[in-house]
Formats: sequence, structure tokens, C-alpha cells
Amino acid sequence: MIQIVRFIIFSILIGFTAACTNPFTTREGQVEKPVTGGSEGNTVYDPAVNADIVFANFKKAIQEKNIDEYMKCFIPEEQNGEVHAFDFVPEQHFINEFSKQPWTLNDERNYFIQLSQSQKNTYPRLNLSLNEGNAITLNPITPTSVNDSLETTSVKYQLTISYSADSVKVYSGVLQFRLFKSTTPPEIWYIYFWQDNAINNQYDKTWTALKLFYRKKALRP
Repeated sequence: MIQIVRFIIFSILIGFTAACTNPFTTREGQVEKPVTGGSEGNTVYDPAVNADIVFANFKKAIQEKNIDEYMKCFIPEEQNGEVHAFDFVPEQHFINEFSKQPWTLNDERNYFIQLSQSQKNTYPRLNLSLNEGNAITLNPITPTSVNDSLETTSVKYQLTISYSADSVKVYSGVLQFRLFKSTTPPEIWYIYFWQDNAINNQYDKTWTALKLFYRKKALRP
């Protein structure tokens, strides 16, 4: 009889242990990561054979938190043996902080990865409006560059970030892009210059402020 009771108690303990969560497991699998290695769902990212497609892909990549497609919007650091430079000109209110450490494509990638990660399912939700949904005007940078080097006029943007159902932040300002078309096939357009400016001195609401926040966050011990 005593052996039967011991067997029952032992079986209950085994079942209880198996049902418990291992306290030494990590939360890594619970963190939502940005999408990499292709499109999310059925979204199609068309090759940017004209400058307008760059803007469409840029917005979609932000909304879907697709880091690979996001970075494809920017000029590669090296292509066909040629080295290219990406130039981000921050809102002038923060110029001193960026002059000590200029913004690079690696910074751009790291910031976007941090922004996209979350422990909350489906959050954060990102939405970008450019020029209030109107067409973006493009002009040649020089009189003869209409086919390979273009710049936008000043474009108002609004980046809405929903960190949760009751936590939303909106960043807004005016940006200007310059775009370049590669000279070797496939002839793709890329953003190589990005200038950011505040509206009505609302510096802390600019994209620059957001990027700076994540740069500082990454440097914290």
C-alpha cells in the first residue's frame, strides 16, 4: 500500500514539473523581429526602375518592417567595384551630435531593426505618409541629369508609430531626397541623400530625433 501511495505522489510530481515553464529559458523567441529575406505576405516589391517606385517600396518596407527591402531603397555602399556614399543631413538643431559621428547606412539599418523589434505581437505598427498622399515632384539636380540624378522638392512627412493600442507617437517634418540611377544593369534608382527639417521648430518630432533616440539607446550599457 505504501509503495502504491509513493508511486502516485511521484507521478504527480513528474506531471507538475513537466507542466511548469523552464525558468531559465530566454524571451528571444517572444520578441517580434523585423522581416528579412523577402516580402511579407503577398506584398510585391517591384524593382525600382523609376524613382517613383523607390518611394512606394520605401513606404511599404516601413509599414511591413521589412529590413531587407528597406535597405534596398538606399544606394549600396559598393556596387560593381564602385564605392558610394550615403549622406543623411539631420535637422540642424541636432547638428552637433551628428557632426561627431556622421550617420551611415549601418546606422540606418541598426536604427530600423531596433524600431521594428517588439515583445508585443503585431506591434509596433508603422505608417508613413509622404506629401499627404500626393505625387512627389522630382527635378533634375543639374540641367543635364534628368535621366540619372533627381531630387525631390520639399516633402512633408508623417511617421506614425503605434507601440501598443494606447501608445502612439507621431513624427513629422519636411524631407528632401536625392536619387541616383545605377549606370550598369539592372538600372535601379536609389536614395543617396536625405535631408530632414522640422516644422515650426518642433525638433523633437522630427525623424532626426527618432534616429538619434535609437542611436543613444544602442549605446546604453
